[in-house]
Amino acid sequence: MRKPTYKLYFLFLAFLLFLLLPSASALGKSTQTEAVKGILDLSAWNWERDGLQNLDGEWELYWNHLLTPDDFTIGLNSNAPSYALVPKVWEGQESGGQALSNQGYATYRLRIHTAAADNGTNMALYVPSIATAYQLWINGELAAANGKVGTSKETMIPANFPKPVFFHLQGTQTEIVIQVSNFVQRKGGLWESFRIGVSKDVIISREKEIAFQLLMIGSLFTMGLYHIGLFLARRKNRSPLFFGCFSLAMGLRAIVTGPTLITYLFPHIAWEFQVHLEYLSVVAALWMLILFSYSRYPGEMYRKVRDLFVIAIVAYSFFILLTPALIYTYSMLAFQAVSVLIICYIIYVSIRAFLSKREGASLNIAAVLVLLVLVLNDILFYNHFVATGDLMQLGMLFYVFMESVNLSHQFSKSFARVESMSGQLQEWNELLEQKVQERTEALELSNVSIKKINQELVKMELSRRHLLSNISHELGTPLTLIQGYVKAVLDRMDEDNRDRYLRLTYEKTLILDRIISDLFELSKFDTGKVRFDYQAVDSVAFCRSLFEKLELPIKQEGHSFAFIDNTGSQADKPLIVWIDVVRIEQVVMNLLFNAQKFTPASGSIHLIVEKYGSLEKGDLGLKVKVRDTGNGIDDEDIPFVFDRFYRGRESHKSRSAGTGLGLAICKEIIEHHGGTIDVESKSGKGSTFTFTLPVMVDMEEGEEDV
Repeated sequence: MRKPTYKLYFLFLAFLLFLLLPSASALGKSTQTEAVKGILDLSAWNWERDGLQNLDGEWELYWNHLLTPDDFTIGLNSNAPSYALVPKVWEGQESGGQALSNQGYATYRLRIHTAAADNGTNMALYVPSIATAYQLWINGELAAANGKVGTSKETMIPANFPKPVFFHLQGTQTEIVIQVSNFVQRKGGLWESFRIGVSKDVIISREKEIAFQLLMIGSLFTMGLYHIGLFLARRKNRSPLFFGCFSLAMGLRAIVTGPTLITYLFPHIAWEFQVHLEYLSVVAALWMLILFSYSRYPGEMYRKVRDLFVIAIVAYSFFILLTPALIYTYSMLAFQAVSVLIICYIIYVSIRAFLSKREGASLNIAAVLVLLVLVLNDILFYNHFVATGDLMQLGMLFYVFMESVNLSHQFSKSFARVESMSGQLQEWNELLEQKVQERTEALELSNVSIKKINQELVKMELSRRHLLSNISHELGTPLTLIQGYVKAVLDRMDEDNRDRYLRLTYEKTLILDRIISDLFELSKFDTGKVRFDYQAVDSVAFCRSLFEKLELPIKQEGHSFAFIDNTGSQADKPLIVWIDVVRIEQVVMNLLFNAQKFTPASGSIHLIVEKYGSLEKGDLGLKVKVRDTGNGIDDEDIPFVFDRFYRGRESHKSRSAGTGLGLAICKEIIEHHGGTIDVESKSGKGSTFTFTLPVMVDMEEGEEDV
């Protein structure tokens, strides 16, 4: 099992690197132009060739002023501008020698110079998340707004999600004016990059971002619900529950971050509630991660350490719930430090588990290490030390995939153990049958199911007598012939035919072997010991595969063999039956070989599938027919063809006649599937054997039948 596990590990690493490649390539671009003192010169920028341009660099900043484009046009603004770096939060920058705070309001202004040939081009500006309310003008026209800009906490309404804004290039200069205010959280200002480009490029970039986010959310939610379903099916093991809740929590975080898809689903959602979800989802995910690691490796994780982390996380959750964003967002650095500490401890636990040769520990170490690296990246990104972007979701997806592989491997081994134990149990049951007689007297003295046990014993005794009677009846003639042939060889009565007698003796032993096998099969049907392995099967495709398997050997005997599909079923609406594939194949092959045996070489054989009934009436079923142009069956023989040991006159004439048990076995198999089997025939004109099977309405019906 080691090699496939490591191959899968490297496969997921390759997948992660593939997802990270666009970010890495974006970081390597050196052609981006930056704004200088509020002016960004893009006159040499080729929009079709070079794509999107970040509006990074020095923007004009008017601290504690909410200005409009008119203030700049008619000269009402007499303030000398300061210059602030974008993207960057206010804190850590200066305006007029004054250190800025993340709480406040300001106006940004940027003028973009473009080539005269680009005049009239349909453009778009991708406006990222801005902390935490803004109004944006392009060329003097109000183009976008989020929330309500104000000069205090009471006068502003926060809102924070990205959006594209569309406009036309007018002349060679484009003016962007943005009013921004923040009094509700720890960071304020333009802390993410704006992107500008032709409309189609911005739309494509936005759609890719949303599609990737939907992929992340769908994957996390699917795996979360799947593992919770596994827990509900077997509640003794809580690992799938914690892992499923972890995946759902990370899926919820993906909804409220990045493109902020929650605003598409609930346009009027309150900003404060959205931020609560963002923080609480990460806290819940970390909580579930600890419980999951403990459930996987309880011997390697100290319970007191687990309880300490859990208490800290629960306390922090109440802190988030009971305080406004202006307070709890300032605790993010402390929470990030605790998160890194917890992940490092989980790595330590995984290493201990690996040294103890615990199952799946190596993959767990790899998954948690990748998660730690990308969590550290996000901590640096959100604290504005790097510009790599939000990559923690990739780390979470990688971790979820790897742990899914771990859990799947664990469940597969459990199923293998169950199968092994089932085989051992079957062997023990067979040994216990030998002691039934010894235990009968003890059971008669007790009050536990005496009547039922006696009925089973009577049934087994009748089956034994029936089997012995059939054996004595059927084995008599072949044994008599074998004795005669052997006697002739021993007495050297006819030396010229010695080889012939030996060959006949061998043929009779084959008949005896077939009789014994068929009798044993029927005996298992009588005692209810036959095991059926049911599965959902496309009936038409299954019958066609049997036809293709037998087409060559039947045609080699000179017969015409054809498959006819009269069901009218389509590929998207197949007729599904719930069958034991091996047993039904046994029925079809028995009927086809009988048809071949009693049909002359120039005759024809057809395998036909039809449907009967209707879905509305609830009696939809499948008919499978084997039709031949052979010798047929006499009218007086037809009622008895499915009886054991019955052979009609044509069977007695045939040198390859069977034992009279094949059709009886077919009948038992079909009746166990809830179907029927019958025959229509006229002597000298061929026969048609037909059996029916019920068609499944849905998978649940098949599972209930099992």
